Amino acid sequence: MSPTTIASGPGRTTLVRTLVPLVALCGVLGAALSFLVPTTASAGPTVELAKAAPVTPGFQRFAWLNAWADHHTAPGGAAAGRLDGVPRMRIVVGHLRRTLIDFGVLAEVESRQREAFESFGREFALVSTPDPTDDAVFYRRSAFRLVSQDVVTMYYRHGERVSAPVVVLEERSSGQRVGVLPVHFPASLPSIPEQRKWRDLNTRIVKEVVARSEVPIIVAGDFNQRNDILCDLTSPGTGLVSPLAEHERCTTARRAPIDQAFLSPSLRPDHYRVYTGPSARRATDHGAFYQVRVKLSDIERTLRSTS
Repeated sequence: MSPTTIASGPGRTTLVRTLVPLVALCGVLGAALSFLVPTTASAGPTVELAKAAPVTPGFQRFAWLNAWADHHTAPGGAAAGRLDGVPRMRIVVGHLRRTLIDFGVLAEVESRQREAFESFGREFALVSTPDPTDDAVFYRRSAFRLVSQDVVTMYYRHGERVSAPVVVLEERSSGQRVGVLPVHFPASLPSIPEQRKWRDLNTRIVKEVVARSEVPIIVAGDFNQRNDILCDLTSPGTGLVSPLAEHERCTTARRAPIDQAFLSPSLRPDHYRVYTGPSARRATDHGAFYQVRVKLSDIERTLRSTS
């Protein structure tokens, strides 16, 4: 008997009565699921989990930005008229997806923002500390696995102690490892002057972490300093490099942003990019997202495998 015969006569009424509740049930389930699946709204298209692959085995895209702590734009905050912290983090995740970022640093994040990042960006893992406001490391689960995490004590305004995660990641496709230290140094402002000594102390701590690191390392975040920190951390005694300028040109280079990244030389940073479009201006008071491409050297990988 043909399908058209089944749909005719009295049997058709029975079939329709059966299908109507099923169609309605599917509609209800679809609506419910739409609330469970994160979207990026104007921040960019929704993508499947782990859809974006690493650039090439051995290469990764690293990004950093100041996430602008949630309390600034919360009700009663100094910038309460600006976009709230949760939708701002949705914009950040959308940007990371569009630019196919593999790992990076978020400076100045609070609990609601961390929760929002983990909800909207489920293809990423986030490593942070229990501090109310902290600096976090994130990585794409399909590109990296977490090898280890430690905590170092640093200093914020008036010497307030804060925790920063020191993270070691391993690229899944190549086995190459890289360390990441996120930072946020205190700024000297009219209301809170003379914070330089705490920035100097944090710089010494960064140098100690770099000196002890057994893998190539990236130090990134909000330094609240410009060419002075660029010169300091690229000095021969520290041995880090910057995508902005070599140490010999650090004083004559164009004015550096306060959001910077410093890398072990073997990472060979290139393809430095700064995004300053409407999304960046809505998501952070710094008005910019940053990224660079990195690569570990074959020599360091060989040395590690034989050690």
